[in-house]
Amino acid sequence: MSVVDELIPNANDRIICVKVGKIARENFYEMARKYWTVRLNRAKEATHVLAIVNGCVEAVFIPQEWVFTDNPQYKGRCEFIGEEDTHSEYIGKSVASYYGKSQNPVKYINL
Repeated sequence: MSVVDELIPNANDRIICVKVGKIARENFYEMARKYWTVRLNRAKEATHVLAIVNGCVEAVFIPQEWVFTDNPQYKGRCEFIGEEDTHSEYIGKSVASYYGKSQNPVKYINL
């Protein structure tokens, strides 16, 4: 069993972590970007969105816009439009210590 390094965010990065492990959608981008219960003003400050599976970062996205979803099934929830950062230093890092025992799928870091 390998030891996973803990995520240490850069001081200027504003991060939203979203747990995507139990959501079935087309790909990590679609799994990470839609239907989150977040405060829109706070989400708009994020520089990174990290897709989390089993406590580790599987994908990183740079959000360019956050909006309320137009899907009536998820009224009041938010989604972002952005691009994947496939070379991010955060990929493969553990965020388990940031979540603790929290059941909330969304976690803010430096935000």
